[in-house]
This record gives sequence, structure tokens and C-alpha cells, in this order.
Amino acid sequence: MSDDGDLRTGTPEPDPSACGGDGDEKEERTDEDRMLDGIAEQRGLIEALPGNTSEVALRRAPHEKKLGQLEFQYQILAEKKRLSSVLAKFEEEHGPLYSEPCLICLENIRVHASQGLMLVFICCGGFICRNCALGMEESEGLDKCPLCRESLDEKTPVENAAKLKALADRGVSWAQKDYGTHLVHGRHGFKKQGMTGLEWIKKSAAQNYPPALHELSNIYRKGMASVLRKSQEEANELLLKSANLGCCPANAQLAKLYFRGTDGFGVDPDEVYFRASLAFALDDASKDASGVLGSLHYNESIPEPSLYLACYYTNVAASEDTAGVASYLYSQALENLTDHLHDQTFLQGSDVAPAMFFWLRKSCDLGHEKATRLLKKWEDDWRRMCANCSKEAKPGEKYKQCSKCKAQWYCSKECQVEAWRAGHNKDCKRASILKFEDYLNAA
Repeated sequence: MSDDGDLRTGTPEPDPSACGGDGDEKEERTDEDRMLDGIAEQRGLIEALPGNTSEVALRRAPHEKKLGQLEFQYQILAEKKRLSSVLAKFEEEHGPLYSEPCLICLENIRVHASQGLMLVFICCGGFICRNCALGMEESEGLDKCPLCRESLDEKTPVENAAKLKALADRGVSWAQKDYGTHLVHGRHGFKKQGMTGLEWIKKSAAQNYPPALHELSNIYRKGMASVLRKSQEEANELLLKSANLGCCPANAQLAKLYFRGTDGFGVDPDEVYFRASLAFALDDASKDASGVLGSLHYNESIPEPSLYLACYYTNVAASEDTAGVASYLYSQALENLTDHLHDQTFLQGSDVAPAMFFWLRKSCDLGHEKATRLLKKWEDDWRRMCANCSKEAKPGEKYKQCSKCKAQWYCSKECQVEAWRAGHNKDCKRASILKFEDYLNAA
């Protein structure tokens, strides 16, 4: 394990004073205290196995793996508390965020923060929260509206448009915004009608519906031929208003603008971190917010960067990746973390290479040019050496590639079998695990 581990992971040393004194003076232990004790104990087990040989590295590996799991648990707990404090600070400055109860579980949902937090029904205009929707789909399926019991069988575009229009006429803000947006862009079976669509979006924005204000901001930023002139000033005013009403996508967009220093916004690292953190606190499935946060941790652009949070956030973004950037960064972040935890990054049974190749190939499939160049370099370099015995291939000699992970090459069948039994079977199976926490905890 590298000596700078505490600095790069953000995990502090345990505070001896937290243990308190004897008897009545003993202070109550917190979850963080107990976690730090566990981390310190695990580090002690690792330090009790000094040496640089492969045999010692293999003995240390299980303890290092456990250390990684403990440090991540501590880091994610601390990060959730930090995000809560960001949200509290925002509400202190801008007022409490609007919420309504889910009509199934009755939990309050910040319905104006992100449309991804809920599933709306155009049959009755009601909604249920994302968790309830996922639970129903997994258990019994959603063939009927759980609120009005109308069938959810696929309708024609004309039927859907009529239902959405009826809700918009009733003044339902999200329906007005969706109806207008579909008309502006001519999608989901709607005929493109820019002026009419814009009017509906403005009706929704007039109700201070944050997603409508954000949509209107985007329209002003780009302009709309023969309908609306481009206005950066109007776009920025609407964007800030939407963001300060708690719109997740608006805050994520603000973070990017402050990062680049474009479109009338100056470079402001503090505001980048705050707005991206706020956006993720509002919706922890936000690809844009997690992409910004992952990049900040990966590039060590914040005061306390974390290798674990670099992996966590880039992984959230990679799950919805469309351009290959997040998948590329996650591949690199995994290598950095493994290099921190283990003396040998490519140790059998703790080898990150299969996962690195998996995510890099995903990035290539999405058209990321940098990933394509790096993948070619990796394959050219790695196919020249046996992953088990390190024997170099002779000119023109082709080693056998692992058919599962396609990240290892072997000089013989015997070496491939030996490596499989030594731990490559585990590395192979872990490679395609999509969620970082599951990958970290996999056997």
C-alpha cells in the first residue's frame, strides 16, 4: 500500500482521544469512530507483513482488499454527510425545497428537483416515487396505473398527446412543460410547432416550475429560428432562477459553466464543487452531476480528493454514459485505486486489468477517440508477455487471449490454467460488474 494513502483517500487517522477516559468520563462511540478503529486495525495487519516478494504480496492482498472496503464505507458515509450539509446550506439561503408525498409510500419527494425522481402518469396526472416504481416493476410489473387503475398498455401517439394536452389544459405544470417541449422539438409523435410549444413552456415557467425554467433557458441560449431570438442574458437569468429553486439539471449545468468559464459565467472552482454537489444531493442518479464530481476527485481539483470517490462518481456517470468520457475515467480511476491498495496492481486474484479493459472497451464502443488509442496501446503491449510466467513473445508469435475478459494473454494452455486457478477466475468474473461498490465487495 502506498505511503500517501491517507492523503489520497481522504481517510483520517483515528483520534485516540475519541476513546474517552475510564468510567463515567468515557464518551459515546460514533459510527465514524468505530470505522476508523477498523481501518487502523486492518492497516496494522498489513504492516505486520512487510516485504516486496510476490509471496508476501499475495498474503497481504486479502487484508488490503478488506481495507479498501472499510475505507470506502467510511468515505461514502462522510460524503453523504457533506452532501446533506450542502443541501442544508442551500435551503438556508434559498428557502425549503418544494416537495409532495409519494401516493404509495407517502415519503416526501422533491418533485421540482428532477423528473427522474418520480414516475408520472398521463392517465390521471399523479405520480409515484422512483423507488416505488422500480419495486413494482420488479415484483409484479406495472400494467395498470397504481393510482387510477387505468391500463398502461401502449397507446398510440395521438392518444398520448390527447391525454397530455388534457393535463396541460388543467394547469398541471409538468404536463405543460412536457407538452410544450414535445411540440418545440417535434418528438414522441408530435408535429413540430415551435411557437405553440414555446407558449406552453412559458405557461409552466410562469408557475415557477424549475424544469420549465431550465428548458426555457436552453431555448434562449440557442435561439429558435423565426420564433425566439437568442439571448444569453435571458438564458442565464432563467438558469440561475431554476437552479436556485432546486432544479438538479440546472445546477449540474451551472457547475459545468463555472468550470469552463463560458456563456457569461467566470471560472469559479468553489461554485463548481458546490453546484455539482447540490445537484447530486438532489438526485443521486444524475449523470451530469456525478460526472463533474468524479472528474474533480480524479484530477485532484478539490481540497480533499478521494480515490474511492473518484471511482464512485465516475462509475455513476458511466452507468448512463453516451460519449465514453465517464467510462474512460472510471477505467483509469480503478487502476489508481488498485495501485494505492496493492503493491502490485496486476496481482492474480486482485488484478484490475480485466475491469480496466472492460470499461475502456465500453468507452471505445461509444466513440471516445482517446480510449480507442489507449486500448490499441494496451493490447499491443500486453499481448507480448504471458500474464502468468512473464515470458515474452518472439516476433510473429501470438499468445492465447483469455476468451472471457480479453485482457490477458498466455504463452501456453498450462499457464492459462495455472493463472485461472491462482485467481484470474475471480478477476474475470468481477470485470463486468457494473456498480463500483459491488465490484469492490466481490469475492
